[in-house]
Amino acid sequence: MIRKKDFVLWVALFAGSYAHAASFDCSKASTEVERKICRTPSLSTLDEQLSAAFKPLKNIRTFQVIESEWLETQRNTCESTECLEDAYDQQIRFLTPLPEIVHVTEKDIKLLPADKIYAQSSRSWKTVELTGLPNEKDVSERFLLSAEMLSGMLHVIIFEGHYDIQLSAYRGNLYEYVDRNPITPPITYTIAKNIGFDGALNLGGNDEGKRFAGILDGSFYYREQITNKQQKGMVYKLGSNAQPKESSLLIQQWSNSTDHAIGGVMFGTIEMFGPIKAYYSHSTGEETIAPANTPGNDWYIYSPIWSTSRPVFYFKNGSITIWRANILDKTLTKVVSGDGEDLIQNPTPVDINGREAVVYLHGPNLKIAIAPDE
Repeated sequence: MIRKKDFVLWVALFAGSYAHAASFDCSKASTEVERKICRTPSLSTLDEQLSAAFKPLKNIRTFQVIESEWLETQRNTCESTECLEDAYDQQIRFLTPLPEIVHVTEKDIKLLPADKIYAQSSRSWKTVELTGLPNEKDVSERFLLSAEMLSGMLHVIIFEGHYDIQLSAYRGNLYEYVDRNPITPPITYTIAKNIGFDGALNLGGNDEGKRFAGILDGSFYYREQITNKQQKGMVYKLGSNAQPKESSLLIQQWSNSTDHAIGGVMFGTIEMFGPIKAYYSHSTGEETIAPANTPGNDWYIYSPIWSTSRPVFYFKNGSITIWRANILDKTLTKVVSGDGEDLIQNPTPVDINGREAVVYLHGPNLKIAIAPDE
């Protein structure tokens, strides 16, 4: 027989364990989904695992947005335990850091036979809008100049302005975006305002030629055009929100099209919409990535850029899609499709939480697309 005193204690212990199930206070559960999580041990465990996976990412705005959208559009729309378990399993896998990438060597890359082409598909990546640009008066050009992960945080440098004919250079503002949470609303820091900016031999071209602006050892170096005949080197320490300083160190590096290149890419012009082909310095011959006039795709490539860590290059086809070509497994995938009248510009690869990702401009907005699970 249970004495009244022992019964009260047992009830209190039971209530306490219930209240601390899952990653939130179950005594304050306010929705049917939350109550289902609290009274189902398997869901409570999954909720705790998700909380642990998200904890090291909570200061990154990209993952805060992804987590909020997942709660609203996936978890909170489930009506069954099975649906919730599947939703949790998928999100835990997505938030879990991927293992270190195994770098390939030239021996791993083989040419396709002449009668073969890359397997082509379309698979949308998770897309997050990071920030809108100030879009001040007289803005006609925007360039994403550099994107780099530093201590697990994404830093992006952007130019917004116009071409100054008298100066023979672009004039406008330099901005830094840091993907730090919380930022409400997300903002960009103005590095420099109304300056003549010299970033590359052919800034904005399909191949920029040599680049004169870039990130080195946690700082962004660039050249400021004073007159047609005068320049000065400048440096800005990323994430400092400090005024840039003059620098005697000048950067000169390969274009985005050739930097980190494992091979070369050949493609047609707007008049011919030709095939896409690749060749490699360690072997003779070439392989066809995609033939001319592929159904639904007239190939007109802009902004090819190689990954720093993977046997992959990315490019825009026209102005509203981003494609990914993997030269190891011979796949060609459309990963981003734009909408509306805004143009996509400057797809730039980064690795975030071990995952493959692309940062890009979509009109006046900075966005990131992250690869989903295979």
